[in-house]
Order: sequence, then structure tokens, then C-alpha cells
Amino acid sequence: MTQALVSRSDVQRAKVELDRMRGSLAKWLKYRTLNDAVLEGKAPTKKPVAFARSVIEQSRDMTAEGNLAKQIYVLLTETMPGVALPEPDVTRNPQAAVQLARIVVEGPPAASPSAQGAWYTAWPVLIVGGLLLAVTTVVRTLADAAERREYYACVQSGACADEGKWLKWGGIAALAYVAWQLGLGERVKKALKG
Repeated sequence: MTQALVSRSDVQRAKVELDRMRGSLAKWLKYRTLNDAVLEGKAPTKKPVAFARSVIEQSRDMTAEGNLAKQIYVLLTETMPGVALPEPDVTRNPQAAVQLARIVVEGPPAASPSAQGAWYTAWPVLIVGGLLLAVTTVVRTLADAAERREYYACVQSGACADEGKWLKWGGIAALAYVAWQLGLGERVKKALKG
């Protein structure tokens, strides 16, 4: 059986997809970790602690995290054989997705044989050669959805600032300035005078 050669452009495309996936996982981990700290009482919030915890607990979707954990597990078992991985079952291990995502983002545990050397540099070839590119896309999509849930929970709990709020206010200010320049200013002045 002959194996198809992997082209340089395929490997480059796989590297781009892997970097996107890792970026999505890193963003999700940022908000997931902050929300976990709020649940543990280790992070300050602008809202009452009981309310903040309630918001975070209600927004957390363990079924979605279970799907994310399973997809990451598939990717890691194919790309890092021999590395001891946490069980992907979130009913037994609620932190499974977090633990597996950390391996993808930070690398394998230092005690594992794969931790020696550049473990990540071989991944693009393995991904293309093993036809796992679709798995990386699924992981990225699931991580993006999980990141949005955790971010909104973080904002609602008062542990994060709503970055979008400032963009909205900036947009309103820009529209007001343009309207003022287009003649609204003169109309307001006339109305106040007379």
C-alpha cells in the first residue's frame, strides 16, 4: 500500500489550523480559569459572590465540554502516542477538557517521553498524514463556542469588563459627532436660543 506524499502547502495549512485551534483553546482556558477562580472564591467580582457563582454555574455546559474533551483526546492520542492522558469523561472528571486543552496549549507533562524535544513541530505532518485536520477544526469550533459562554458568564458575574460596551459607546459617540458636524449642532443651538 502506497502512502500519499504530504506537500509543503498541506503541512503549512495544517500548521495554520493548529495555531488557530491552540489560540481558541488558550482563549477558552483564560476565561474558564478565571471563572473557576470565582467559583472557588479566589477572584474578585463586582457583583455579589453568590450571584456570580450562580451565573457561572448556570452558564457552564458540561455536555459541550464533554464533546470538546473527547475531540481533544482523539487528537492527542493520535499525535502523542504513549503520553498518559486524563480520561475525557467529564462526568467522572469535570476538569477533563481543561486538562486536555492545557496539554495542547502548553505541551505534555515534563515526565513524558514526548516532552523531550520539540513536540509541537511534528504535529502539522501528523495532522495532514493522519487526516486529522477535520478534528482540529471541530476542536477550534467547540473551543470558540465554549470561550464565548465562559466570557459572557465572566462579564455577567462581574469578574470581567465588557469590552464590547466600550466599542458600543465609541460608536455612539462617533455617530453623534458626525451628526453634529452635519448640521445637528446648528439646529440644537437655534432651538436653545429661540
